[in-house]
Amino acid sequence: MEATKRATRDYPSLSRTPWDIWDVLYARRSHRKYLPMELDERFAASLRETASLAASVRGAEEESVRVVLDGGTVNEIKRKATKGMQGKINFWLARSPLSGFLVLELPPGDVGSERPDKLPRAAMAAEDCVLWLTEEGLGTCWLGGFNREALRKILGLGNETDLPAIIALGKPKPRIQAVDLDNLIYRRLSRHRKPLTEIAFSENMRNPYHLEAYTKPALSASPVQDVRGLLRRLADTSESNGDPPLGLALEACLEAARVAPNASNAQNWRFIVVSVEEAVRRLERACQSTHNWRAAIVGAALPGSMDGFLETPFWMLDLPIALSHMSLMAASMDLGVDLCLGGLDEKEVNGLVGLEAPLRTVGVMGIR
Repeated sequence: MEATKRATRDYPSLSRTPWDIWDVLYARRSHRKYLPMELDERFAASLRETASLAASVRGAEEESVRVVLDGGTVNEIKRKATKGMQGKINFWLARSPLSGFLVLELPPGDVGSERPDKLPRAAMAAEDCVLWLTEEGLGTCWLGGFNREALRKILGLGNETDLPAIIALGKPKPRIQAVDLDNLIYRRLSRHRKPLTEIAFSENMRNPYHLEAYTKPALSASPVQDVRGLLRRLADTSESNGDPPLGLALEACLEAARVAPNASNAQNWRFIVVSVEEAVRRLERACQSTHNWRAAIVGAALPGSMDGFLETPFWMLDLPIALSHMSLMAASMDLGVDLCLGGLDEKEVNGLVGLEAPLRTVGVMGIR
């Protein structure tokens, strides 16, 4: 089976009601070419509100995702963030008419720790904003290679703040079928995704995930399908209102994770579906959850060898970005979700699903 970003199956056709979140997930891509565009105050306020909502829902500190839209500051970031060896990786920034940036700002002690806690929450909130921007027709690009010291000075920050990633945003230039760097990168990386059967497993790492057959239609999606509405749904701790077939619900969440962006598109992640009741109960205890889960998905990642060079622990960015997609997908089916990132017994979870080093559990998504 060819590795591709094409849908594993026609998911919207399996719903009796509009299942529009798929349009956003499949439209979302990394853009490196933009057109000039000024964002008005109304849009700027909406973006800031979205960032604040996402931070609250994800348990991130509100200041961990900064919205930068001032034209002078944006231009200064473009010029100076590309200086030095790290910045050369994203040399296209300097000549691109960007409209703004999202900046992740976190304590160095967290980003550089053996198991970051604030970083994955900020990454989820930032990706929520990315999906909202996609919904609004804007383009974005996550960036890990840039001159951090220059950016600290521009933003008036000291060494007590780490900047693990920034996200460029603006009006995307329509893609044409030309032989240029942007299209080569898009065709070689952005569209490339491993099939579900290579990244997902059932109950433990010894059992590859198998696709089931479903009749049409099989569920009714939530009437709420916009990103901000789904974030508010995630904040609701009540029981699930939806009742999709559990297997289909889990597969939809896996597909949402499969198409998520990740560093260099390496896809160094694994997802293990756990639905056997005894194992689910063990996961609840390992995650200190007081809810009665119907099933769970364990997300694991491979800490990359590039982390030291780029000063960014990508495994704690990539998997949380996928968890953003997964949880929004669960909410789109009116399912209750518990996300466990901090406080989990990693050794217990690893043993339960058969994870072996160097793979490590990043988070667990329980479905109520």
